Amino acid sequence: MKEGHNRLHALVVGGTGMLRCVSLELAARGHVVSVVARRQSRLAALVRAAAGRKGTIYPIALDYRDTGALETALADARSRFGPFELAVAWIHSTAPAAPLTVARLVGSPERPGRFFHVLGRAAADPSRPDPERRAMFASLPNIRYREVILGFVLEGRRSRWLTHEEISAGVLAAVDADRPRFIVGTVEPWDLRP
Repeated sequence: MKEGHNRLHALVVGGTGMLRCVSLELAARGHVVSVVARRQSRLAALVRAAAGRKGTIYPIALDYRDTGALETALADARSRFGPFELAVAWIHSTAPAAPLTVARLVGSPERPGRFFHVLGRAAADPSRPDPERRAMFASLPNIRYREVILGFVLEGRRSRWLTHEEISAGVLAAVDADRPRFIVGTVEPWDLRP
């Protein structure tokens, strides 16, 4: 019998930085949360911070640019805790193959998992559309693809980037809303971005 078999298995890639509060909230909701991050010390601090919550954090220390190691580690987590029913992935452009590697290991064709792809403001740039990205993920039968676009905040005539807390709150709102595209903050008017 798999560990945590009666709990939803969630995955957060990049879950010790700006998505730290997402990792902790998913654990508070009672989920087993596999968290991928590079720094073992930050993962250990996250595990300590999650102590006493209904769920648990399963730390996976690796550099997701190594897609072979990423695939192996995620397959191991799946074998321990069951399929990822929910994944939140914040992956920098320095690892272009990693999002698809992660998405392929979420859910199953019989029971697709929700894959929340957290994207920076460039994904909302009207001068740089990327319909191929959505089409690539939409072709996977094992996931329900969701985009979470990180925008900015308008304060009067000025704008600023989102804080980590605002990003985490927005990502959690996206998970709860479960829409194909969710914008955290605003991306309009585009010319007022910081």
